[in-house]
Amino acid sequence: MKNRLIIFLSLFILLGCSSQKNTTSYSKKQYNEYVSYYNRLKKSTSFDESYDDCSIQLITNKISNKKIRYDIIINNPVIEMKNIKAIAFIDKKDKNIPSIGLLEKDTFSLKPNYIDKKNGYYKGINLSGTTSKNKFDVKLYLTYNTEDKQIERYIILHGNAT
Repeated sequence: MKNRLIIFLSLFILLGCSSQKNTTSYSKKQYNEYVSYYNRLKKSTSFDESYDDCSIQLITNKISNKKIRYDIIINNPVIEMKNIKAIAFIDKKDKNIPSIGLLEKDTFSLKPNYIDKKNGYYKGINLSGTTSKNKFDVKLYLTYNTEDKQIERYIILHGNAT
């Protein structure tokens, strides 16, 4: 009887340990979309420096002598921007590739004079990354939906942390 109890407990523990799932916070579909956005941005050769639908600012802060943090702030929409997705990088060799709306389960939208976080409407959104360069260009791929179409923008922002 004691042996059966030990065997039963051993099997219970082994089966319990083997049934744990890999709990990543994003799905394969989300990861593939992230990679697709990254590849589009890498291949793009034409970038806008001005945009009318919202305000996009690049803020830089020195973290240390060798590291600069940059924040891309997207806010003050002129139109309703639904389901915003964005990815940015400085150099194709970067390992720090900030994004929003791609690997999260939440959706992000902006609407003039409207905030409803429960339904995904924010005052503004932010992408943050780091670099070792004092002067740099951040390339941004931004997509969102309006009332009747999907908008895609390739934008370049110039950073100077000197």
